[in-house]
Amino acid sequence: MSALTQAQVDQLITQGCSAEDWSTVSLDGDLAHFRNAHFLGTVRVRASTVDVSVDGVALPCGIYDTTVADCIIGANVRIARVGSVVARYEIGDGVVIQDVASLTADAGSSFGAGTELETVNEGGGRVIRLVPELSAQTAWLQVFRGHSAPLRSAMAALVDVEVASARRDRGRIGANARLLHCGVIRNVCIGPHAELRGVSLLDDGTVLSCAEHPAVVGDAVQARHFVIAEGANVSGAALLDKAYVGQACKVGKQFSAENTLFFANCEAFHGEAVAVFAGPYTVTHHKGTLLIAAGFSFYNAGSGTNQSNHMYKLGPVHQGVFERGTKTGSFSYVLHETHVGPFSVIIGKHYTNINTPDLPFSYLHESEGHSEIVPGMNLGSVGTVRDGEKWPKRDGRKAPVRRDLITFGVFTPFTVEKMRAGRATLLRLHETTPKEKAAVHYGGVIIKRLLFRNGAKAYAQAVTRYLNGRVLDRVESSAASTWQNVQKALRPVISLQDPFAWTDVGGLLMPVERLRALEADIITGAVRSLPDLDARFAAIANAGEQDEWQYVCAAFAQELGFAPHEMSREQAQKLLADYDAAANALHAKILDDSKKEFAAFAQIGFGLGMTDEERQQEFTAVRGSPDTNGVVQKLAKEQAAMTERSQRLKELLAAY
Repeated sequence: MSALTQAQVDQLITQGCSAEDWSTVSLDGDLAHFRNAHFLGTVRVRASTVDVSVDGVALPCGIYDTTVADCIIGANVRIARVGSVVARYEIGDGVVIQDVASLTADAGSSFGAGTELETVNEGGGRVIRLVPELSAQTAWLQVFRGHSAPLRSAMAALVDVEVASARRDRGRIGANARLLHCGVIRNVCIGPHAELRGVSLLDDGTVLSCAEHPAVVGDAVQARHFVIAEGANVSGAALLDKAYVGQACKVGKQFSAENTLFFANCEAFHGEAVAVFAGPYTVTHHKGTLLIAAGFSFYNAGSGTNQSNHMYKLGPVHQGVFERGTKTGSFSYVLHETHVGPFSVIIGKHYTNINTPDLPFSYLHESEGHSEIVPGMNLGSVGTVRDGEKWPKRDGRKAPVRRDLITFGVFTPFTVEKMRAGRATLLRLHETTPKEKAAVHYGGVIIKRLLFRNGAKAYAQAVTRYLNGRVLDRVESSAASTWQNVQKALRPVISLQDPFAWTDVGGLLMPVERLRALEADIITGAVRSLPDLDARFAAIANAGEQDEWQYVCAAFAQELGFAPHEMSREQAQKLLADYDAAANALHAKILDDSKKEFAAFAQIGFGLGMTDEERQQEFTAVRGSPDTNGVVQKLAKEQAAMTERSQRLKELLAAY
């Protein structure tokens, strides 16, 4: 860019422009695109040659009715009617900034990076520092692995590097971003193709965005000390203070979040979150719902859901863990400390500290002021099946890099090992509980004696279905010509000393052994950066199928007394029979549960002023019938497919 000539300066002055020092101003292209523009410090603007559409109207690029200070501005940018000033920004090509109160950046700002969030525990001790490209896994390490001072120190050093790289003297606005009808925007970096419309206030943050999945920040939003990731939509007067909103998340309808992390595909409307680690697919849609001081993932909050973390003694120091797939019913209440096993449903108000991590798929309810549990009840729920199918389909992320690594399966080494532990606990209670006792207290809840055997049986069926099913999958896919070759295909690749211990790291299931090895590498400095750490997590995810098979082989050997690759053809035939019995029993429960949605009680609100026949007709027109409902029919087709598969495997085994 060349310096302005005196003739050009004179033209700009006649168009209402002024400058603190014209020698520090460089403007390319047609100077007619600059009117009532005021320049302070060093300003460089590339040429504007096209019109842009603003609210459906084609308007010329250029700078109009705006003061610009110390900015580098790309080509085909429109900046119009900024009330105060646009100061210290690098603005990419094609950006539109119009009707904004002010857009400023302070020299040395880190744009939200380094902000400390006291998440999960309001009393402190689980502080995480924001970085723009935060993944659920690296966040989980900072929040939930505070047992090791060397690990905390090493993680802090990795974060320091990212915070330092985020610090700069000018803010950035990526190409083709749009800022329209906004209030004050201060110390905010904005990614390409982002849309900010009607925002009230953004202060000290980063809006990541990309052409494949633009971020949207909408009407009346106020956010301080934040990161909003690609594809996220924050709108509807949402209030954020010290918050991370992950890829494809939706936050709005007056939702308030403080010291909270939302990861991929979360949805938060109407209610409030304080000190929450919301792993992937955490959903809260209703007014009067408070999520506080807890970790969630694949979670659904009923209306009026509430937890408390304050015993009015040493402050709000209590916390909860709701493992993946947990649901809370309308107006449920849980007293922290809490640790609930995966895929549990919590109904009613609970005033004791619940500790049931090894009783997954359970139904926790309130009875006469006491907390009771029905172990394994949700194994026969169609809702559990629907959850497992809907989550992969609802992954809304379109960005080229999906930072959060997610294990979607319902039945995994993580949940199956918990069922094995739960079965052992229930059988032990059955053997040791005096027969005159109708119930026992366990983990802060009551278990009725009659449920010991039923719960253990439900867990046993699910374990058999999973383990036998995985082995039969391998038999069927081996395409081996002899039984000896089948046995070879069933051998595990031994890479774990302990294949039984698994954990959920921010939505990614992995062996604890791999997690500890990774932590050791972080401490020694073998992991050099947070991107390097994310790559290591990705490598663990890629080994997931191999690790799962080693778990299956080890658990199978414990259950049956021999490893899959050691079994004879006759044992395989028995294996198939046991699988069929377990799978059909559980599937029948799920199918029956789905058909309950069409029972007489479900028709109560139908047929106003109609005969019984007309009531049935209206219900069928609105809700359908078991013969037309997609979920029920899918379950029926799965039943038929199971029968066909069983016959196919019988023929295959007979042929060896």
